[in-house]
Amino acid sequence: MSGAGREPLRIGVLGAARITERSLIAPARATGHRLVAVAARDRARAEVFAAEHGVERVAGSYAELVADPEVDVVYNPLANGLHGPWNLAALAAGKHVLSEKPSASNAREAAEVREAAGKAGTVFMEAFHYLFHPVTRRLHELLESGELGELRHVEAMVAIAAPPDTDPRWSLPLAGGALMDLGCYSLHALRMLAPWAGGAPRLAGARAGSGPVPPGSTSGSTPTWSSPAARPARPAATWRTTGWT
Repeated sequence: MSGAGREPLRIGVLGAARITERSLIAPARATGHRLVAVAARDRARAEVFAAEHGVERVAGSYAELVADPEVDVVYNPLANGLHGPWNLAALAAGKHVLSEKPSASNAREAAEVREAAGKAGTVFMEAFHYLFHPVTRRLHELLESGELGELRHVEAMVAIAAPPDTDPRWSLPLAGGALMDLGCYSLHALRMLAPWAGGAPRLAGARAGSGPVPPGSTSGSTPTWSSPAARPARPAATWRTTGWT
């Protein structure tokens, strides 16, 4: 939050994604920070976005925005497959980064982002907003206090209506699929329980269903995990449509 005596953050936005209005625009306005630039593949779309949301100017490209010395923070809500490369570019430019989840497309890319964030000396955050919700914080308080006893079993489910067949969230090259779009919340939630489960969860098995159109993407997935303390956990994610999940 921008407080007394503190300069507001100068935020640059990659892309003109629909989610940005709720995930960034409204919070930035409420806390007194500046939206200084936006860049999109289609400049005309970026200009419309800037006019609608009060962004100060339009950058000519993603690279131009990342290199802009007047941008302190880069917000990355691009397609999943573009999170890793542009997170790395922003960190290399010395920017703080708020990345939509998942922050990378695969384990190799995630390791690269983690290493770059450690070297950059700036703040890197993956946008798992649920972690700051009062319900989640209360859950962790209960586990820490032992008020309800020890953690014994966990199931986490996230399910929404399936996107249209043409939605890029089905695209395997763009790191699409239900696990990447929704299941990362369930997996993240389980990992955050590690202090009360004897350590980080370990993958014990998994099953998944394929998407209706593009080969390779998943319509639903249910990994099975175990913890070092032998407590079972099952995170699941599903895009639901009539006749299949």
